[in-house]
Amino acid sequence: MDTFSLEFIGWFYTLVCAVAIAAGAAIMLFLHSTGRLQTRYKQYSIWNDIMLMVIWMIGLAGGVGVLDLSQWGQFLLQLFCWMLIALVTTSAASRLYAAHRLSKKITISPREWRGTIIGLTLMVVPIVLFCLATIASLRTEEARRAFGIH
Repeated sequence: MDTFSLEFIGWFYTLVCAVAIAAGAAIMLFLHSTGRLQTRYKQYSIWNDIMLMVIWMIGLAGGVGVLDLSQWGQFLLQLFCWMLIALVTTSAASRLYAAHRLSKKITISPREWRGTIIGLTLMVVPIVLFCLATIASLRTEEARRAFGIH
């Protein structure tokens, strides 16, 4: 079975997580500058955004740690991947549930349901598979030797 190289894993997760953190910060600054941040947190808990930012920081630290071939980097990146799998899966389930609740108020055709399910599947499955491939790559004997784990 071919696996991802540690260099690819490290750079990919470092860059993706850095972009996600920067985008999250930009959104927060935009909401603050337009005066909508306070309104958002009246309707929505600030802890959700804080925890999401922490998850992305764990991924960033894990990516940097993998680039440095540190054991903690391997651990953090695997933790990040498992959290991302859980987050993406529960988010998709939440969206399906919201669509189901909405369907009680308005009519949603079977075609629209198929589109919703296909759209969620096209987002969830690749992310989950990529994360699982990353975890498998980090657990190979070659990776264990590179990280100094015997």
